[in-house]
Amino acid sequence: MSELRDSCVPTKSPPNKRETLKRILEAARREFVGKGLADARVDDIAQTAGVTKQLVYHYYRSKEELFACVLDESSAQAMNELVTLELDQLAPRAALRALLQRMVQPYQEGELSALAQEGIRFHESRATPRNSFTELAPRLRLKLKEALDRGIASGDFRADVDPDMLLAVAALATTSAWVNRYTVSTLCGLDMASAPDAEKWGRFSVDFVLAAVERERSSQHPLTLPASLVSPPGSD
Repeated sequence: MSELRDSCVPTKSPPNKRETLKRILEAARREFVGKGLADARVDDIAQTAGVTKQLVYHYYRSKEELFACVLDESSAQAMNELVTLELDQLAPRAALRALLQRMVQPYQEGELSALAQEGIRFHESRATPRNSFTELAPRLRLKLKEALDRGIASGDFRADVDPDMLLAVAALATTSAWVNRYTVSTLCGLDMASAPDAEKWGRFSVDFVLAAVERERSSQHPLTLPASLVSPPGSD
């Protein structure tokens, strides 16, 4: 197996090369989102990017390497939005809510949900030296720990919470529905491809995590769906 090169779009490359690589990655992202890794065709990616197939293989040694770069670019964007989120001016509860909501947002609004399932399988079966998720994870852990510590000091949050375990559970609780749509559909009847259903999951999962760390249970985080998101009987 070939190793993933150090950078998908090298910043020190000439401007015309960087632009070409960006076009290839954008075309590849659309192809992988629409067809998945197995059915995506490099010929179609090249045609959409306005380059030759040979040039795609000059920059990316295989379709799998190109897919790994698409995953890394998407992960880097989502993680950067998380680690640069300004939380210091927010009260602890609001800060943690904002962080959790930002975890969910890329899956609700972007193409990340379409790549999520295949991306998990891809990373489980391959070693990719460049991975923005693992590179930025320490900064994300620190950001959550700071919000948690402020909440403990203010009396909003319980003190017996491991921040790393909380982060892992929070990430799974909020975003895994897009990775395992079948389970969510079977157990609670939500279609994660539907914007209203995705919003229901996002609200409930964020409130669920917040309720778990509160020192005293608060009605601010009810573990029921808001009336505005509950479909009336017979509407489905």
